[in-house]
Amino acid sequence: MHCVQGKPKNPAQKKRNGRRRTRAEKVGRLKYIIQRIDRLEQKIDKIDLRTRTLMAGLREWMSFKPGYIQKVACQDEVDVEIIERLVQADEGGVLPSVIANDLASYGLRRWDVTRRIQRMNKKLRKELGKLVAEKRGHRWALSSFMRDAWS
Repeated sequence: MHCVQGKPKNPAQKKRNGRRRTRAEKVGRLKYIIQRIDRLEQKIDKIDLRTRTLMAGLREWMSFKPGYIQKVACQDEVDVEIIERLVQADEGGVLPSVIANDLASYGLRRWDVTRRIQRMNKKLRKELGKLVAEKRGHRWALSSFMRDAWS
């Protein structure tokens, strides 16, 4: 069977009314969606970087509420309880084993407490450039930033 011009009809070679193939048709729909998501994630990362830069410049004039700090640094209620134990401790700090004993209902060990404090420090440093707690010998004590926020 031949068409008017003498070329055989092939469904794969259909004319698309003068329209070119879209990017999704060229690379495949799933791969195209993945590429779009990657581009959007890169844009979001750039926005996050700009926001952090602005926050770094304005940090000196801002005061942070304990609720905001908990929202940024804490993952669950165990983290909130650890911060509460640090708030109750004196300037010298408290041993992680003491905090673990206080929170025995959560099944924490002393290195779990240390790991959680380090994770909270990392999150807060990334967001605000400040620490939740700092080491004083073997003990953990609230940083001056946290003491100011809680007082």
